[in-house]
Amino acid sequence: MNYYMLPLVVNDRRAINLPLNEEDTTDHYHYLIEVPEKIHFNIIGLLKETNIKSLILGKQDLTTEDFKTSYILENGVLKVILTAKGNISNNNSNVGKDKANAESALTYDDLDSYVPKSKKKEEPITTSLNKPIGIFENLIELSAVNYSNNAFVVSGNTNGNYAKLLKSDFPNLRITIELHANNTKYSGNILIHWTHPEQFLGLALDFGSESSQLAVKRYQKGFGHSYEEKKVEHENLFKNILSFYKSKKWISKDDDNQYYQEEANTDFFKSIFFLKETLSGDYQDFDKALYLESLNDNLKMLVSSSTRDLGYVGLTQNKFHQLPNLKIAHKYNESFSQLNFNVPKDGYEIPLKLAEVKNKAYNSILKIIIESFLKKEFIRYNNAKRKIRFVLLVPNIYDHNDIKNTQMLINQIFKNFSETDYKGKILAWEVLTISESDASFLGYMNKNDIQIEKNSHYIIIDAGKGTTDFSVIQTGYENIYNINPIYRNGFAGAGNMITFAIFETLIHFIRAHAANQNTAYKFIREQILNNLNDSNLEIKNRFYAQLERLKYNFHYNNSYVLNQWRSAQSGDYDFKTITESGATIDTLIDLLEKIENISDFYGYIQETCELIAERTIINLKLVKNNINDFHCQGVILTGRAFLFTPFEEKIRAILAQKLNIDFNLIHTLKGNELKDICIKGVFNNTVRINSEQIGYPIQVILPKPVEKNSKRKEKNEKEIVPKTGFGIRLLNIFFNELNEIETAKAVINTDQKTDYNELSKSQIIIGSKKFKIASGALFDNASNNTQADITFTPNGYLVRKIEDKIVKDIYALKEIDDENNIEKSMVIPSLFPNYIDEQFIFSVKRDDIKKPPIIPDLPEEKKKSNPGDSKSPQFF
Repeated sequence: MNYYMLPLVVNDRRAINLPLNEEDTTDHYHYLIEVPEKIHFNIIGLLKETNIKSLILGKQDLTTEDFKTSYILENGVLKVILTAKGNISNNNSNVGKDKANAESALTYDDLDSYVPKSKKKEEPITTSLNKPIGIFENLIELSAVNYSNNAFVVSGNTNGNYAKLLKSDFPNLRITIELHANNTKYSGNILIHWTHPEQFLGLALDFGSESSQLAVKRYQKGFGHSYEEKKVEHENLFKNILSFYKSKKWISKDDDNQYYQEEANTDFFKSIFFLKETLSGDYQDFDKALYLESLNDNLKMLVSSSTRDLGYVGLTQNKFHQLPNLKIAHKYNESFSQLNFNVPKDGYEIPLKLAEVKNKAYNSILKIIIESFLKKEFIRYNNAKRKIRFVLLVPNIYDHNDIKNTQMLINQIFKNFSETDYKGKILAWEVLTISESDASFLGYMNKNDIQIEKNSHYIIIDAGKGTTDFSVIQTGYENIYNINPIYRNGFAGAGNMITFAIFETLIHFIRAHAANQNTAYKFIREQILNNLNDSNLEIKNRFYAQLERLKYNFHYNNSYVLNQWRSAQSGDYDFKTITESGATIDTLIDLLEKIENISDFYGYIQETCELIAERTIINLKLVKNNINDFHCQGVILTGRAFLFTPFEEKIRAILAQKLNIDFNLIHTLKGNELKDICIKGVFNNTVRINSEQIGYPIQVILPKPVEKNSKRKEKNEKEIVPKTGFGIRLLNIFFNELNEIETAKAVINTDQKTDYNELSKSQIIIGSKKFKIASGALFDNASNNTQADITFTPNGYLVRKIEDKIVKDIYALKEIDDENNIEKSMVIPSLFPNYIDEQFIFSVKRDDIKKPPIIPDLPEEKKKSNPGDSKSPQFF
């Protein structure tokens, strides 16, 4: 490592960390900038008092106070030259000057509208100087504003034939940032693709756990020659893929079948995919292949609900496997041992595990989703040329490697398209990622019926089908749009885990009503578990559909619902006889169809909701307790899991109880907004995002272990052992984690410095993962002036050891393994029914099920209530 990290803002929207290397490099960071006509627009800027971090041993950090800035436009290249002012002062903390100077300094958002405040005579006033740089291609006038605090912004303005931008060969602007310090030149490059509004195409894809969606941003011609942003258009992703299948002749052009992936009355596409066990195709090297071959033969993204050949029966006969949730399965590849695939080659059948094929399946799915839209785009606009900004929403459980690999994949997809099918049509592209929960807040900011406060904290909890993601965001001191992400995290466990609790309730009910536990267990094992574990996709999905239906017909009146279940009849079978008479899972599905509601007979549902809520709130509490002046002005609940009222109520209650948040500040989004608010946030151009950083490090200083009482109990002393219920069992699994976080001290701003003295006893939380220092050498030869911080780099986060402001060494972080697999207790239920493991089914393993439960009487006002009728559910 031999570079500085320079934080920049591109076009007001993208915060980036540009490496400045000692050796010249031709690598570029590509960005699209929409060019308005005769209106100034910002190209790049440097924030006031920026800390330029050193990844060079023996060198210290720089700030804007340490250099002066100059500009040269020559041969189509803009050079921005940062020259150090003589010997760099050891007082590196020009960051943190006196309050008066800090107040006079600018944020990037204030640069254009800055008006100096009246100050005492002895206080310096921040001034600006506008410098013309030159004209690019006789069209775009470049100029710079330098501020006395050394913040700067380079802007552009069109002056000439605006239509020149539409030419395919209109050149890009290369920006080279040069830092001259320590008698050495360090440089990095940015490539700007100028984009006429007619060429620009913004795409946002939410690749959901269950439902995916695609939205599009365009410009339209307004009065005169001006252009204005059109309202974001939601693509009907299902219809795009259906049309794409027809255009490829994978299905008949006259096909009018009903497909399971169509989500009625929405623009969503159900993300349910099937992969063939024996993969066809001629692979030279399967491991190096980016996509699956023979996609129509191997990968099914459409399943008919009306024909045998194209439906679940045909998939089962042709040995297809339903893919588990691709967002959360990547961490536990070893769990899917029953999902085996193979590729025939030279007479051999080469065996493959799910881990070896799922990335290729994911890549192929993304390619089809993108291509299905592009094909329609260039049919609709036959002679169009496009420059595309593509944004993928990602869950907070993704780490830096996941983000980089995904961005590289999508870049490769567009590169392939630009060189083959859409050569001369796709002129440029930019690929970004954004946290789903952060995007939800940006979408929420755009709503016209809400008020966002300055200098306030906002919590976003996004609970979908597979994952629960949450963020803490702080709005700006003077400008609400100058947002600062404080914290992001997430875990597997949301709507599908609640469905698994419905499943546990059903298993418990069957056992509770069986005359013989042995025959009950035999029925459960042979008819339910075996069918869920084999490849009979029709039965698996019919069974799951009934559980989902019951979930959204949840009723609080246990007695009322219990009578439904006890009186349910399918021919000669009911729940008393189903385990004794040779009935099948089809009989059980038919019984479930006769039932209208479900209630929480045994506490599985309540306690699952409590577990998800506890894990979410305890992490948020860690942040709240360790931020100075935590000032929460709103909590946004979004994601489809909040359609389940008991879960929403549990989250609301625990937010009020443990975070002391007023109920009036908790806002649950309704209807389709629960799903699509995040994709609306992608197109919020008033804020800047850093698409590289998903997690923000937090140093958690673990509490000292409590010494156990060494006194032995007297022999005659009786030890009371409480019975362990389902929820207590789950909460006990995470007891150590929750207890540690509850009592831990934390350092939030670890990019400034950590608590060095406690670092060896700390964990570093980044997103959903935990890390520790990879080398004990960090703590050798320490002095009173030794510090450490955690710095984001192109290779992820690294730890710097600093003495007297000089970088002494750089160390890696090592992920802490989940040795006890405690996370699986939430991952496996979240993959239900595509993966099921008996060891995680408590209702099968417990030995205290002997008779039907005793149902306590409910208050009169609750006896006829539905989920939406009350805000205080009654459980027992």
